[in-house]
Amino acid sequence: MMNTATPNKDTDLARLLNKMTKGDNTDECLTCGACNSRCTWFDGPGGPMPRQMVRMAALGLEQSLVDSNMLWDCLVCNRCTQDCPMGITMDLVVTRARSLAAADGQIPGDIKKGITTRLELGDVNGLTTEEFVETVEWMSEEFSDDMENPDAQILHDQPGCKFLYLPNPRELGINLMHLTAMAKLFYAMGETWTLSSHHTDVTNWGYFVGKDDVAKEMVRMVVEPAEALGIETLVLSECGHGYHVLKCRAAELLGREPKFNVVSIPELCLSYAQKGVLTFDPDVHPYEIAYHDPCNVARKSGGYDPPRQLLAMCCHGVKELVPNREDGVCCGGGGGILQDSTTTKKRMITGKPKADQMRATGLKHLATACLSCHRQLGELSTHFELGMKVETVAALASESLLL
Repeated sequence: MMNTATPNKDTDLARLLNKMTKGDNTDECLTCGACNSRCTWFDGPGGPMPRQMVRMAALGLEQSLVDSNMLWDCLVCNRCTQDCPMGITMDLVVTRARSLAAADGQIPGDIKKGITTRLELGDVNGLTTEEFVETVEWMSEEFSDDMENPDAQILHDQPGCKFLYLPNPRELGINLMHLTAMAKLFYAMGETWTLSSHHTDVTNWGYFVGKDDVAKEMVRMVVEPAEALGIETLVLSECGHGYHVLKCRAAELLGREPKFNVVSIPELCLSYAQKGVLTFDPDVHPYEIAYHDPCNVARKSGGYDPPRQLLAMCCHGVKELVPNREDGVCCGGGGGILQDSTTTKKRMITGKPKADQMRATGLKHLATACLSCHRQLGELSTHFELGMKVETVAALASESLLL
């Protein structure tokens, strides 16, 4: 006899879903399976089954969904539901399921620790205010020497600046040269800019665990110090999910609009290039380069063109991966899987479709506009012996900048 399930609306997950006309409307799933056909992990070992997750959510089978172990395998890239005829988006379904008390035990330890550290210190890696100030002041001295100009500085907590730059944790840890490269871009713009010691981190891991109270607090920790400084524009480091939360969801989480504009560093550089303030020498990178769309920047936030336009100014042509844009394939590190240090082997499975795309270009250079994608793509290049050098768009812009 065929097993049947009766929808149960008296569950914690059922009370979290179907609050919106589109997005979390699992009750309207047609069971057509279009989502399964678009999941890039569908043909690999293990991994999530999109239609099954949606059906479990719609039927109120929340414990079965949690026990399936699919919630943290899902990359929440939304490729599966990009063309859902009912407008369901997987990231809303999965992150709300991840927020359940029954799912707390599945949250990766690294993410739990990072959230705690971030809420306590404002930095996911645990950088204290004193360590931040010491690092920035040392980097400022080095930057002034490099520019041979004492006025070329990296300031912190400076009120009245036009821009506040919000770095990626890697820029204050393992990749200090990337922050220096960004400083060079700001210097060439000729505008005042600063960092903030009150909040030093563009990431928001509250988004990964689906806990709106945590995500809201992390947004507040960015917004209020920025508003106190009186800045005009918050400039975000190349971080996919950080961009999506602060650009697209900050007002929803806070219940009000921030008192400043929000742009990514590639978007800002492009606008100053279009005004003729920034100019680039493409001969610094005399080769054609492939471009990878970060899911959170592109598919979830609509940021398709600015990175490509800026990249085209800094190299000898941009080659598209196939497919790309709305249909772009996740790097395999999304949804928090990259932030879990135990997933290296699994990420080589999730990233295999992207590695195949990279190899098919026949190129030796690839760029992206997200430092998390940058790390994953670099590891894919090494693991699959692709021989591709992976860069970020803003770093290439800084290298090719004409001062």
